[in-house]
Amino acid sequence: MNDSPRNIRRRFACGIGLLLCILAHGTASHLPAAPGTAVHELSPLHDAARLLVNPDKGWYHHYPDNHINKYVIAQDADLLEFPGMDHLYIRLAWAYLEPKEGQFDWAIIDRIIEKWTAHGLGIAFRISCKETSTDRIEQQFATPRWVMEAGARGGHYRAGKPAGPDGPWEPEFDDPIFLAKLDRFLAAFAARYDGKPWLRYLDIGSIGDWGEGHTWAGSRKVCSFAARKQHVDIHLKHFRRTLLVASDDFVYALADPSERRALHQHLLAHGISYRDDSILVDGYVAGTSDRFTVRSPEFFADAYPATPTVFELEHYSSVKRLGNWDARPGSSVARFGQGKRGPDYFLGALQLLHATYIGYHGDAREWLADNPELTRELLNRCGYWLFPKSIELPARLVRNTTVPMVLTVENRGVAPPYAPYELRVKWSRSGIERIGTLGKGCATWLPGAPAVLRCDLAVPGDLEPGDCALAIGLFDVRDGRQRPVEWALKLSARDPDGFYRVATVPIAGQQ
Repeated sequence: MNDSPRNIRRRFACGIGLLLCILAHGTASHLPAAPGTAVHELSPLHDAARLLVNPDKGWYHHYPDNHINKYVIAQDADLLEFPGMDHLYIRLAWAYLEPKEGQFDWAIIDRIIEKWTAHGLGIAFRISCKETSTDRIEQQFATPRWVMEAGARGGHYRAGKPAGPDGPWEPEFDDPIFLAKLDRFLAAFAARYDGKPWLRYLDIGSIGDWGEGHTWAGSRKVCSFAARKQHVDIHLKHFRRTLLVASDDFVYALADPSERRALHQHLLAHGISYRDDSILVDGYVAGTSDRFTVRSPEFFADAYPATPTVFELEHYSSVKRLGNWDARPGSSVARFGQGKRGPDYFLGALQLLHATYIGYHGDAREWLADNPELTRELLNRCGYWLFPKSIELPARLVRNTTVPMVLTVENRGVAPPYAPYELRVKWSRSGIERIGTLGKGCATWLPGAPAVLRCDLAVPGDLEPGDCALAIGLFDVRDGRQRPVEWALKLSARDPDGFYRVATVPIAGQQ
C-alpha cells in the first residue's frame, strides 16, 4: 500500500485493511434463510443499559484550555475513574512552546503527556496563534512577540476595534513572515509528536480567536480562502501520520458560499475531519435551537463516514450560569428551546455531529456529579455501539470444512468504528477451544441500517462430534494489542477473553 500522507491518514481514519466480509445494507437482513440454514437470533442477548468502555471513542477533558492552568484536574481520580475518559485535549498558545525563536519549551506539555499516557489516556492538541486575554504575555501575544518583532504584520484588537498596545495582538494570517515562522514551528512540533500512538488528532488552530477560525473577538477581518488553504496545506505537509481536524468555523467564516464549498471539499479530499466548538453557546440558541445549535450539520454529514468528528460543549460553567442547562426561566433555552433542556441539546447535537469524541468543557468532578446517568448514556451513544442481531449457519456443520456464515450487526451509535478491528470466532467443545480469524476492518458499519456480513467460516477438524459452543469477538490488535471491543450483549454471555457465546451448533464427524 502506498504510504503517501493522504493514504496514511485515510488508513487511520477509515480502518482500511483486509475486507472483513462481503457486506450489504438494508433489506438483505430480512430475507428468508436458505434451506438447511439455522438462524440464531441474538436479540435476547442485547443489553442497552450496560456501560461499554471501548477504544477509539469516548470523553475527553480540556486541559490546559487556552490558559495554562484552565481546568486543571483536582485529583487524578477525577479522570481515571471517569466513565469512558479517552484523552486530554491540550489547547495552548504557540508562545508557550516557542518563547524565543528556535528555543522550544516542550516540557510544558510533556509533563502532562507523560503523566496521563502512562495511565492509558490519549492526547489531542490545538496550538493557537490568537488569544483574547492579556493576563500573561503568552495570552496577549499567542503568536510569540518575536514574530511581530521580526516584521510580521498585525495589530491589537478587541471586538472589531483597535485596542492599543496593551490589547491582544492578532497577526495578519496571510503575512509571509508569520507563515514562514509558523511553518518552522509546526515542522519542529510534528518532528516531536506526529504519529505518536497516543495522539488522537491535531486541530488546525492557527487562524482566529482561540484557534477557531473566526476573528469575532478580535479584528473581525475575514481571513481569505487562499490564506486558509495555505494554513491547511502547511499542516498537511508536516503531519503525515496524524488525523487533522478543523473547527466548522474555520470554513464557515468565509462569506462566499462557493469558497466555503471549495474549502470544505479540500478538507475532505485530504482526510481532514471537523469539530464543533459552539454547542449551547448562548448566542446560537435563538437562531439554531431547531438543530440543537449545530450550525453546519452538512459538514459533519460529509465527514463522518470516513473520519471521526469531535463535539465540544460551551464551557459547562457558562451554560449553567446562564440557565441553559436546566432551562431556567428567562434563559435562552427556556425562551427558544421549545421545551428542550441542556441534556436534550447534547443528545440532539451528538446525533447531528456524528461525534466519536465528546467533551463537557469544564470541571470533571462537577460535570459527573451533576450528570452521572447522562454521562453513561452519552458514552454508549457516541461513536459506535454494536448490537449483533443474528448469525446464520448451515444447520449441520462438518469438521474440517468451510461453510458460509452471515452475521448481521446493528450500530446504534452515531458513527462507524474507524479502526481496523479483527473479528474472531471461538469454538468450544469438551474442554477444547479453537479460535478462527475472519478478517479486519469494520469502517462500513454505519448507523442507520443493519450491516450484513457474509463470511467463509472454517470448521476445526479436531473437535469431537456433538454440540459445540460458538462465540464471536471483536479485537483491537494494533501494535500487538489484544484489547476486546465490547458488544452490547449481556455480560453473562461474555467470557474472560472478550468473546460472547452466541450459539450452540451441532458438529458432525463426516459428510
